[in-house]
Amino acid sequence: MIAKLYGIDTYTLKDDEYIVVADFKSMVNVRNIALKNKETIHLFGYTLKPKYDECQDGFVEMSSQRINSGIIVVPDSIMDEDYLYYDMLIGNYNTTDKKEIQNIEENLNEIIKNPLKDKYLLPDATTKLSIKESTNSLTVMVTFIGLYLGVIFLISSAAILGLKELSESSDNKERFRMLRKIGTDEKLINKALFRQIGIFFLLPLILAIVHSIFGIKFAVKILEVFGTDELLPSIIVTGIFLVIIYGGYFLITYYCSKNIIKEKN
Repeated sequence: MIAKLYGIDTYTLKDDEYIVVADFKSMVNVRNIALKNKETIHLFGYTLKPKYDECQDGFVEMSSQRINSGIIVVPDSIMDEDYLYYDMLIGNYNTTDKKEIQNIEENLNEIIKNPLKDKYLLPDATTKLSIKESTNSLTVMVTFIGLYLGVIFLISSAAILGLKELSESSDNKERFRMLRKIGTDEKLINKALFRQIGIFFLLPLILAIVHSIFGIKFAVKILEVFGTDELLPSIIVTGIFLVIIYGGYFLITYYCSKNIIKEKN
């Protein structure tokens, strides 16, 4: 019933079967070890075996993150209601009007802040709208900080490299003039300059990529609670920004250096 309400896969169980529903990746990997070993559980005098050899993706409590570390689902027929831990009310609004939904959620929040113990017992409530609002605010904040710091550091490093190479080109202007005097072709000089600047820009970039690879491997352990399904598109977008900004500084530095060493008639 809950799975159908959320629009996720539903399952049927025999009286001697159980499944584990989870979406927190680290715990899923741990629980899959037991499920693959066909570990049985004993509950209310029944011995249950796993229906699947891995966790099924899903949740009971709505959240913007993947925090379900594992729920063992057993047949209703074996349950003893005297062992119920807590009750949960899950439902959909009987309306699609945004203003009406907003009013309902405001009333729910008011009841949570000022509970009427003689009428309601609502210590906490989670709604789709509140999750969406909190997620959007967190996403905007993290994105802004990440883009601001990332772009500032990227521009600063590229600018420093560019100024350093332009200074080197001015100092080496006489050396390039000597190459022309001994008959070196202009194309070879430009090619050498391109390679020189390319190596100068490439070495810090390689170091940054290696550092990022290890950093991402570490960060995935933290980010998996938020879900890492969209990590690859983010990396691709970051790479595009890197090519545009860092590559742009590289090309500007090359053409400016080329003009500096150019022989004036």
